[in-house]
Amino acid sequence: EPEKLAGPLLADTYVTLLKGRNAWYGQMLAKGELSRDMGENISGKGMIQGVSAVGAFYELLSQSSLSVLHPEENKPVAPVELCPILKTLYKILITREQSSHAILQALRDETLNDPRERIEIAQSHAFYRPSLLSQP
Repeated sequence: EPEKLAGPLLADTYVTLLKGRNAWYGQMLAKGELSRDMGENISGKGMIQGVSAVGAFYELLSQSSLSVLHPEENKPVAPVELCPILKTLYKILITREQSSHAILQALRDETLNDPRERIEIAQSHAFYRPSLLSQP
C-alpha cells in the first residue's frame, strides 16, 4: 500500500538528501573537489544514495498518468514540470546536461530571489543561531 509508505519514505529521502554523505557529496561537487564522473560510490564514504533518489523521484513524477493542473497555464502537466529544483538536480546528477552551478538558477527561478541573499538575510537577524542546529 503505497500511501502508507509515502510519509516515511519522503521523510527518509529528505534526510538522506540533506544530511551526511549526500550533503558532503553536494558540497564536494560544488567546490570541484569531486566530479560526477567519479560515480555514486565514493571511496571512504560508500554509496551516495541521493543521486539514485533524485533519479527515482524524477522518473516517478514524470509519469503522464500522474498529471496535475498547471497553476498558471491551466492545463494538465506531469508533476515534475512544477519541480524546478528536482528537474535541475536531475540534469546535474543524472543526464549531466548542466553543471552544479545550475542549482543556483533553479533556486532563483523558484523564489525569484538569489539564494545567497536569503542566507545573508537569515544570518543578519537575531533568530539565526547556528549553534541550535547542532543540538540534539
